[in-house]
Amino acid sequence: MSKPYKGLICGTGSAGLYVGQVAEADGRATVAGMSDPVSNQLDKGKERFPEAAIGTDYCELLDRVEPNLVFVAGPDHLHAEQALSALDRGCHVLIEKPLATTVEDAHRLVDAQQRTGLQVMADHTARYLYPYHEMVLAARAGEIGQVFFTQGDYLHDMWAHYSPQGDRHTPWRIDSDNPQNILLGGGCHALDTMLWAINSPVEEVYGYSNKMTAPDFPADDCYILVLRFTNGVLGKIFVASGCSGDDWEKGGCGHIALYGTEGTLYQGMLSRRGEESQRLEEPASDAAVGGHGWGRSVVDFLDAVEGKIDNPIPARVGANVVSVCAAAFEANRTGKPQQPHWF
Repeated sequence: MSKPYKGLICGTGSAGLYVGQVAEADGRATVAGMSDPVSNQLDKGKERFPEAAIGTDYCELLDRVEPNLVFVAGPDHLHAEQALSALDRGCHVLIEKPLATTVEDAHRLVDAQQRTGLQVMADHTARYLYPYHEMVLAARAGEIGQVFFTQGDYLHDMWAHYSPQGDRHTPWRIDSDNPQNILLGGGCHALDTMLWAINSPVEEVYGYSNKMTAPDFPADDCYILVLRFTNGVLGKIFVASGCSGDDWEKGGCGHIALYGTEGTLYQGMLSRRGEESQRLEEPASDAAVGGHGWGRSVVDFLDAVEGKIDNPIPARVGANVVSVCAAAFEANRTGKPQQPHWF
């Protein structure tokens, strides 16, 4: 029996290949095409998916393969245009985080999802990982009372990705014209999970940044943000990509903590005054694939395409992450708090 969905991977780095792997393992999709402007990346993809058509011209390959699913996993600043090209051809789209790199492009994607009726899902994978997934569910179920403060972080030694001598060097991240922004590209893990947990618009953002630790990276490598939500909750996010030491090579750290009137959730532990702290129960199946939550996020995307579930991270949710980051950039530039647009 043939698989019902034809998928095309746009960007055959590790993210794109892992997404394709999970999609095929699920049984509902096949990787029919792969596009990447870097030929050796396509060679790696061909080893994983030998039957897939390949090409360096993404739009030409879209027209040739005629997929109905596209997995956008290339450089961050290209996500929006690549996703819009897929939507124009009638494809549902899973976009690796971030959804886009500007609020304007985020608007275009939200509008395109509404106009076409197709599924656009922002692939924020951290919210699927244990213990962050279980912590958010516990907070939203009232296990710690009313949340009054939340903090998150993304601490990662990115030397191996930034340096030409690194074993995971990815040149697009240090491109002088369009370098990856580590708040958008890394800090979004904590920010998305935080927004999901608090479930209230952010009404004000303030932030600082500096560049002191990653010489090969042409942009700021450290950010700290302070958030105020409309329901009164306060938040803080710390992001750094130049942390030195073996502990930071895989990235992550605490990701998120939640403080409530009746308890605290931190690193998978539920603590209440006068009670022994308890570790949250681990799920029966692990979502982690390649260190990210693709084991669940890709399945959710396919379920949303089939109408089995509501889209858990539609374009507007990914757009809010972009908008909060954009407000933080403006606050840093002007020295004044900013009000992010809320989708």
